Amino acid sequence: AVTALGFKQPTPIQKACIPVGLLGKDICACAATGTGKTAAFILPVLERLIYKPRQAPITRVLVLVPTRELGIQVHSVTKQLAQFSSVTTCLAVGGLDVKTQEAALRAGPDILIATPGRLIDHLHNCPSFHLSSVEVLILDEADRMLDEYFEEQMKEIIRLCSHHRQTMLFSATMTEEVKDLASVSLKNPVRIFVNSNTDVAPFLRQEFIRIRPNREGDREAIVTALLTRTFQDHVMLFTQTKKQAHRMHILLGLMGLQVGELHGNLSQTQRLESLRRFKDEEIDILVATDVAARGLDIEGVKTVINFTMPNTIKHYVHRVGRTARAGKAGRSVSLVGEEERKMLKEIVKTAKTPVKARILPQDVILKFREKIENLEKDIYAVLCLEREEREMQQSEAQINKAKKQLEAGKKETGSENMERSWFQTREERKKEKLAKALQEFDLALRGKKKRKKFVQDTKKKTQMTPEERSQFEILKSQMYAERLAKRNRRAKRARALPEEEPAAAPAGPKKKKKVSVFDEELTNTSRKALKQYRAGPSFEDRKRLGMAQRRKGGNFKSKSRY
Repeated sequence: AVTALGFKQPTPIQKACIPVGLLGKDICACAATGTGKTAAFILPVLERLIYKPRQAPITRVLVLVPTRELGIQVHSVTKQLAQFSSVTTCLAVGGLDVKTQEAALRAGPDILIATPGRLIDHLHNCPSFHLSSVEVLILDEADRMLDEYFEEQMKEIIRLCSHHRQTMLFSATMTEEVKDLASVSLKNPVRIFVNSNTDVAPFLRQEFIRIRPNREGDREAIVTALLTRTFQDHVMLFTQTKKQAHRMHILLGLMGLQVGELHGNLSQTQRLESLRRFKDEEIDILVATDVAARGLDIEGVKTVINFTMPNTIKHYVHRVGRTARAGKAGRSVSLVGEEERKMLKEIVKTAKTPVKARILPQDVILKFREKIENLEKDIYAVLCLEREEREMQQSEAQINKAKKQLEAGKKETGSENMERSWFQTREERKKEKLAKALQEFDLALRGKKKRKKFVQDTKKKTQMTPEERSQFEILKSQMYAERLAKRNRRAKRARALPEEEPAAAPAGPKKKKKVSVFDEELTNTSRKALKQYRAGPSFEDRKRLGMAQRRKGGNFKSKSRY
């Protein structure tokens, strides 16, 4: 299967993970995006499954992923790698039909790929499905799962898995939360670090467009100018908010470009359709929020455009990591306003290749700005139509529900109609999210001026000017960065797992660690040692213990002469 897929040389993370994975040891791996993490955990797993065929239809491998799209991608890679074996795979993610998934789970697939929410739903509602037979648990993009408020659910799933299992945790960045999760779920893991995520891809050309302090409203005009004149295909445009992504989708569509969108307000089928159309080159531009910034491997993305700078350097690396993957070339263009200069400086500082500035002539910007102003009415009309359509759909759904309930009332079905139970009800989940968001929101808007301005802006939300819109995007991003900073300032939790240095080479004979004299004396409690300790070491002993020459810091004798 590996040959069929055209893999010739393993990537560094695969070289490091596959042997350790085959030994059955726990792995805690940290590697940049686009380094082939999926194959790094799927290959050893398949090897184990083929080597030890199953006796009964049970699920032996569980892969947890943060987003549905990533789940679907991992699933397709797994299917390709397992095409010549009898290993069965199943996908359980939100947004796809529950009943067919339940049927597939009853059949007991070897490998189950799931998002935490849907998996817990199945565990609570599908009596014949359990995790007690899971031999290998894989947590992919663990840091992202913890970002998405999945923490409780992850811990619940880890608790339900069998204790005698191999766990592999993959994360692009090693945050405190990930380390906590590792200490809960891994038993003395082998740590593998492959060039962590602070580096952008080697063949990426980074460009920036400076936006003057009073020209914030030019962002839309600049982006449309770039997309119509310079970058016309294979482009991903990242925005900070779903609202802005949707607006850009409508605007570029009205400009006559082939555009798709990908964000959290779309249904699962719409998301997948957008992705498919972008991959099949039916559309040239994909407007996305950070949903698409992690882990998605889309071939042939030539350009990434950032409408505003992302929240943190980490996010920036992930976004521009959609292009220049696996040794190919690509370019990123970011619009940098006055408030985002600090971030730009950091990027320039870490860049291996020179960072270019791109300049657009002012008359071009003005021309596009005029075009956008002329289209404002159309955009507003489209948004109104969509709103009406949504309301229609909602009312239709309610009518259908009422009909069903009436019919059910007539039939009076007994045990047939069992209610689905949830690990966290939607209300609880909302509350948890809200509590977190409120803490963070309050923190981000500490400045009175900022808060006042924000409130005023939200009051006149009906039609925002381009300036306000970009301001809103930047404010969102700043709020996130501030929340992150606060999280990092928090006192670190004491952990049961001792921190190790990243092991460079696990193989080879172990050197005996030199125990300091102080330790040796404290821990040696034999009679001879005690006797000697009371008398103090002799000259020979001092020499043997290395106390003859003065050692830095390890000598308790004061320098003063008696």
